[in-house]
Amino acid sequence: MIGSLVAKLVLTRAFRALNNRNLNAFLGGWHQDAQFHYPGDLKVSGTVIGKMAVRSWFENMLDQYPQIHFSVRHICVENLMDLLGNNTIAAQVNVNLTNKDNITVTNSAIVFIRLKFGKVVEVRDYFFYPERLAIGWGES
Repeated sequence: MIGSLVAKLVLTRAFRALNNRNLNAFLGGWHQDAQFHYPGDLKVSGTVIGKMAVRSWFENMLDQYPQIHFSVRHICVENLMDLLGNNTIAAQVNVNLTNKDNITVTNSAIVFIRLKFGKVVEVRDYFFYPERLAIGWGES
């Protein structure tokens, strides 16, 4: 149960920080060598490695989207009894984004987060409607 509480706290704080556009708080729990995987076939798609590169990716996202809101719908935790901060979290997340061209995109995703000793080491996004990503990033 402790593992579940810690994982949920980490996740809700991270998305709250992202909604508030506070990258320092959002990335505070990321490992220096963390990996972020973004889906699709866009110029921003692929794997980003390292906390500074992840920061640049999210700075670009926040620049592209002046209005942003993530809401966490469901959270599942692999190891409910984890006491070391080594866990895998799966979350359903809804997102509403408005880009610089005033185009609003809504989407849902499943996000997988791996923690080691309480730090995020890997994040993978899986969006339900990947074609919406192109519209939001201004690529269609």
